[in-house]
Amino acid sequence: MITIRRARYEDIANIMRFMDEHWKPGNILAKNQDFFEWQFVDGDKLNMFLGEDDESGKIYGIMGAIVYNRSSNPDVSGCTWQVIKSCNPMLGLDLSEYMYTQLNGRYNCAAGLSNKAVRLNELLGYNITEMDHYYRLADREDYKIARVADKNILVTEETGYSLESIYSVEEMQQIISEETLAAQILSKDYAYIEKRYFGHPIYHYDFWKIVDEKRGSHSVLITRDEIMQDRRVCEIIDHYGRMEDLGKIAGALDRLMEEREYEFVDVYSYGIPVEIYEQGGFVRCDQHSENIIPNYFHPFVQENIPLKMIDYGLPGLRLFRGDGDQDRPC
Repeated sequence: MITIRRARYEDIANIMRFMDEHWKPGNILAKNQDFFEWQFVDGDKLNMFLGEDDESGKIYGIMGAIVYNRSSNPDVSGCTWQVIKSCNPMLGLDLSEYMYTQLNGRYNCAAGLSNKAVRLNELLGYNITEMDHYYRLADREDYKIARVADKNILVTEETGYSLESIYSVEEMQQIISEETLAAQILSKDYAYIEKRYFGHPIYHYDFWKIVDEKRGSHSVLITRDEIMQDRRVCEIIDHYGRMEDLGKIAGALDRLMEEREYEFVDVYSYGIPVEIYEQGGFVRCDQHSENIIPNYFHPFVQENIPLKMIDYGLPGLRLFRGDGDQDRPC
């Protein structure tokens, strides 16, 4: 008989072995225990759930979670969902239901569904959509990371907005209050933000307060560099605060791209109105676009990659590339 339960610390070695054999062979979560623990260990528990044989202890399924706040009813994202053939043909769904019941999640929102997850969720009656992908090219003579057939750099009016670096949670809290975070969907707290971005064990993130023409600041942008050979790009990973600010930073992004010699800045998101990106001089990218703005760097894939997700239909929901486990070393 297969029993579903929450994983314990002593299960980690077996879970990593299962992941390496059945989920994504060679993935960092299957090979690097320190990184696995950073992602899933939560106090004396793991945000990971197992389906295992009562007698042999063999694992037949796993499902992990990203938990965004420490409330009794947190928002969560599922991740690392994998089952193998067993006596329970519904094990994948049973794992999912058990996990969300145990976590008492308010909303379960994630992006970057695998093809298998897309098919399963379609069978369950969910509508599948894609995150919006937008980019702004730097004005360069040539591009190596991007493949540019149409060098379309939209001219925008100077707004007086700028980007200024910040370096700590305390600085971010002066701009975005805990109450502002709690009011969002997804609702994150600063314990999550500090661990996820300031305390990431591998990636380095840049934090920018968006400063308006009156020297006020109402939002924070989080970015990360990707580098291939002698070229680099800037990925917008997350944003907090007034989303209208994203439509007023074209000039600031142009200056940043020139200073750091980026090829482009890009962003994957859901819930940001098209008008904001158009005002900000961003160009839309999809799988069939003439220009190629890569998303996968490890290994590098020079293709336009759609990030698929469930169309949750939640008013006010905002997702970015940094939500869930999309922005993860491979």
